[in-house]
Amino acid sequence: MEAKISVITSEPLLQRENRYFSLICPPGGDLSFTMSGRCGIYQCLEDIKLRDRKRVAYLPMYTCETVVAPFHKAGYTIRFYEVDRNLRSIFDWKMIDEISVLSLCGYYGFILYDRAFVEACHNQGVIILEDMTHSALSLGGMDPLCDYAAGSFRKWMEIPSGGFAVKCSGKFEISCQRPDKKHLALRRQYIATHDMKPFWDAEMMLRRMFGLYQGDDESECIMRYSDIGEIIRRRRENYQTLLDALPKSGLRGLSLVFPKLIEGVAPSHFCLYAENREHFLRYLEKQQIPYKVFWPVGPLVDLTGHKEVRYIYEHIVSLFCDQHQKHSDIMYLSEVLSAYPGISNRV
Repeated sequence: MEAKISVITSEPLLQRENRYFSLICPPGGDLSFTMSGRCGIYQCLEDIKLRDRKRVAYLPMYTCETVVAPFHKAGYTIRFYEVDRNLRSIFDWKMIDEISVLSLCGYYGFILYDRAFVEACHNQGVIILEDMTHSALSLGGMDPLCDYAAGSFRKWMEIPSGGFAVKCSGKFEISCQRPDKKHLALRRQYIATHDMKPFWDAEMMLRRMFGLYQGDDESECIMRYSDIGEIIRRRRENYQTLLDALPKSGLRGLSLVFPKLIEGVAPSHFCLYAENREHFLRYLEKQQIPYKVFWPVGPLVDLTGHKEVRYIYEHIVSLFCDQHQKHSDIMYLSEVLSAYPGISNRV
């Protein structure tokens, strides 16, 4: 593939390939470009199913419904593991004998799950499937014991499709059909205009019809030729600049999810917990600060008796620290956060 292919993206493209996928896909493995991350997960699961008769998957309780959906669609029984407020996975070691697939996630670029548990699962023949959407650019974002990995670059750059799937040993026996033209047209319209209507039209469409769909050539070109090193550098610089600019005494009504930028981490967002999230979000809107809330509680997740995970869902807020944010944007954000008055949840 040549970098000269016509693309719509704000990402500067290199003259030569960035070699990202040659680094994450082993020589004896296989790489597939898919229409989205969930399409990539689904391709992995359909391939795994060819030899997996147990079909019980172990997923994090704090997750997006679009991550759970491929497991449900593939006919897997789903078990959930806990996640604490530091977004560290809390595995139940007794589950190893019950499961056939372990799904991993390094939240927002920070990989904090127990590697010993992953090794124990691997030694017992459990298939390790890493969802790399959050950890795609972080060092160690793909566990060395992975059998499969899938993810999406949509959180990292402007791109029409952006999904990928990796089989670490052998070729995919399940192939994908051509991408849906209507979905890609909506995605391209959003990238060109930043109008949220085509964005949500494309998202709702994908939730209804995702499956075994390939990615498009334009997206593959963007992923292969984007300056990944510069994206990582800018994100880390923005994250650290914001950390350094915040008051050492702390913030009113807010706490940082990741108060230290760990070596090798490429942060997808700058995450906080807000004591009163609705009040904080209204404050951000008045100050014209964009934000994201990941995620609403999915229909298959039951939070009964899981106070820590419920806290995450109800209080977390994600702010932007990506490569498109200028130094002045980051400094303004630090001023807005520092000036937040806070408010108690108690009446």
